[in-house]
Amino acid sequence: MGRAGLAALLAPAVWVLRSDRAKAGREPLIQPPEISSRNGELRVTLTAAPSPMRLGDVEFPGFLYNDAYLPPLLRIRLGDVMRVRLQNNVPDGFSNLHFHGMSVSPRARSDNVFVHVAPGREFEYEVMVPAAGRQGPGMFWYHPHGHGFVTKQMLGGLSGGLVVDGSEALFPIVRGLPERFLLIKHAEPGGGREVISINGQMNPVVDIRPGEMQFWRIAHIGATLFAPFRVQGVSLYVIATDGHPLSRPRKMSEFLLGPGQRIDAIAVGPPAGEYAIETLAFKNMAWREVFPGQQIATVVSAGSPASTGAEAEVSRQRVARERWIDEVRASPIARQRRLTYSRTDDRSVFMIDGRVLDDDRVDQTVKLGDTEEWTIVNTDQQYHSFHIHQTPFLVTEINGIPQNEDSLRDTMPIPPATEERPGVLKVIIPFTDPEIVGRFVYHCHAVDHEDKGMMGTVLVVV
Repeated sequence: MGRAGLAALLAPAVWVLRSDRAKAGREPLIQPPEISSRNGELRVTLTAAPSPMRLGDVEFPGFLYNDAYLPPLLRIRLGDVMRVRLQNNVPDGFSNLHFHGMSVSPRARSDNVFVHVAPGREFEYEVMVPAAGRQGPGMFWYHPHGHGFVTKQMLGGLSGGLVVDGSEALFPIVRGLPERFLLIKHAEPGGGREVISINGQMNPVVDIRPGEMQFWRIAHIGATLFAPFRVQGVSLYVIATDGHPLSRPRKMSEFLLGPGQRIDAIAVGPPAGEYAIETLAFKNMAWREVFPGQQIATVVSAGSPASTGAEAEVSRQRVARERWIDEVRASPIARQRRLTYSRTDDRSVFMIDGRVLDDDRVDQTVKLGDTEEWTIVNTDQQYHSFHIHQTPFLVTEINGIPQNEDSLRDTMPIPPATEERPGVLKVIIPFTDPEIVGRFVYHCHAVDHEDKGMMGTVLVVV
């Protein structure tokens, strides 16, 4: 081997996200590699390690699972067990895993965010997914949850998709449809920029035929970005939010997504042409300029038209099973709680009820079987969000305005405070699933706020 070849071999690898098929972005949307359960068991090793990254023309320190910015999508079914071995090769911070949105045990080797995996060490998670219970099919995801280190690790790229199969049992129309994952991440290279990718690509092409139905699974698996998204031209019918079904498809073209939120939808191809998937201009923080919108993907509708009548067929769909949301609506409220989000003037500390997270403290004790109403008050002039582990919730009010929600959520943005009043989110939380007995957390899912203290603990007792 010559000197040049040896130098190339020894040089540090740079994981590059290319849009070479013309800088205008003509690269087709790739899909994540998948690892599926077999015979009721999913086994996988995820190795978290640093790697230099480049998104377009921007370089930054990356952190990857298994050397990939788009790591394996984990596919399981109800009744499976996930055995996930985490090898932490991140040199300067502990890590762990959280299986976001899953109604599984928070104890022992399950979805336990109080596990700390030190650099150079490994830990094997064993997550039992009940065959019958509150957990249903849908789109979820996994990411690190090591308090104080999450922002750096997730902005570097540590997050991936997780699917519980079986959505066709809720909406049979999706059976056999082409499935498209649109996994949104972003980087913050400085200067107020938000570099957004889909499946590790900059402005990829999403191909569809006019009138064709596709099953789109849109997941914001990034760290800190709040943004309104718009899908031009495509008829997009949402059938689930955060892994929980609506009663019927709801057509929409614009939606606000904060970190952690997901949408399952049936997309119907528009007339032949090109259409943008884009973020819209958005003011997240009172003291910063408006973030400009940007195109993040291009839908190309081409080819022979599919049979007509797809939209009418989608509109006639109704969920095929009873839904948890109906039980939540009918449950009596056992207790009301009020949480207040705040921060210090220099934005170095973020608090809930004037306190930062203490792993050894229990902030809320809840009795299994109770349904509670929580009011979350945002006194800060920027967006925050509310996320609670192990159980979803029903959004009932935002800034005093009743919400007619048709599905449950596990993550929801809270509007900023104004000079006149704080932002207020009101939710109903069912602590009724026996699987969730134990201690877990609730927090803002803008993970830089979480890392700086905006997180509390809840203990569910029998």
